[in-house]
Amino acid sequence: MSEVSFRFVNATKDLVAFCDQARQAGWLALDTEFVRERTYYAQLGLLQLAVEGDVVLVDPQHEIDLEPLWALIADPQTIKVLHAGSEDLELLFYSSQRVPQNFFDSQIAATVLGHGDSMGYAALVQQYCDVELDKTQSRTDWIARPLSSEQVYYAAADVFYLAQIYPQLLAELVAAEKLDLVANEYALQIAKRTRSGEPMLAWRELGNAWQCSDQQRAVLQELAAWRLETARSKDKPLGFIIKDAVLIEIARREADSLSKLAAIEELHPQAIRRFGDGVVSAVQRGLAIPAEHIPAPMPRLDFEPGYKPVFKKIKTLIKEQAEALGVPAPFLGSRKQINELFHWFWFADDALRARLHSPDLLIGWRGSLLKNKLEALLLPRP
Repeated sequence: MSEVSFRFVNATKDLVAFCDQARQAGWLALDTEFVRERTYYAQLGLLQLAVEGDVVLVDPQHEIDLEPLWALIADPQTIKVLHAGSEDLELLFYSSQRVPQNFFDSQIAATVLGHGDSMGYAALVQQYCDVELDKTQSRTDWIARPLSSEQVYYAAADVFYLAQIYPQLLAELVAAEKLDLVANEYALQIAKRTRSGEPMLAWRELGNAWQCSDQQRAVLQELAAWRLETARSKDKPLGFIIKDAVLIEIARREADSLSKLAAIEELHPQAIRRFGDGVVSAVQRGLAIPAEHIPAPMPRLDFEPGYKPVFKKIKTLIKEQAEALGVPAPFLGSRKQINELFHWFWFADDALRARLHSPDLLIGWRGSLLKNKLEALLLPRP
């Protein structure tokens, strides 16, 4: 770790100079440290940046104007290199109030190059730099001050080695003619991580929603929308409001009064005191929804006639296409992504599809490979 050199940037003029340096180079390595255990939105703790051997740390708790960096985040001419950066993208989008542009993810690049699916950063550094990283600081509190020397060195190392690895990955991708694939994949990731979910569709993210009857599903729709809006307004994790399983239980019991809520053992009395009126109002709204406006079901697919043989055919198709492309099959299409197709083709009408985001396997580089073949397998429904 002693080879890692870095400096803190605490003045806006110095940050401007660094961002100008990154624009001239055409790229920079970027990482963030954050805390998200007790909030809905991640809390930014530290920014790490590296370009041309210059590693800088930016403490957002100092009185420094981050606008030059936020402008760089949205600059389509400058490549920003991350590793496994999905959560970083969300944080940067929320913090900068700009859509990030032109990002490169070293984990995705390593996957496309056949170095293993979802390779961790420590393994990547070991492979490309022959250095064993100390990852003991990864779960520390990045909001508390002062930061320890161990935290600071850990943070600096993340971009110090990433800046060395990126040119190697880039050269390999160019040689393999796979650079466009990585770029297209990360464009999709940016789109997914910067879109705001529609509250009235939030119930579809609950794994056991299939347990609800029709009217209970309408109740669950209202409950999940209320919970999401409450979590955002109070900046608290969804589970801190009410946990998924309890939300479904409230819907199944059609608990339209405080006394009915109190009968649910899994629902803490403190949650009833804080949120009881909001929960009851949501349940009552759901119970008042007429049959013709009840949301379409999301059944348990394992129970659906025809699902298993079609799923097997899709999985075989993805395996064949992945082998031809030279990427891991789960990277091309995971079980979750495959199941999205069944809900899209079998259980959504045109009106609902207009509100949903198209499944990953039907758009982008995946869609160009698979869309026609998938439609042939799924339509008409067996």
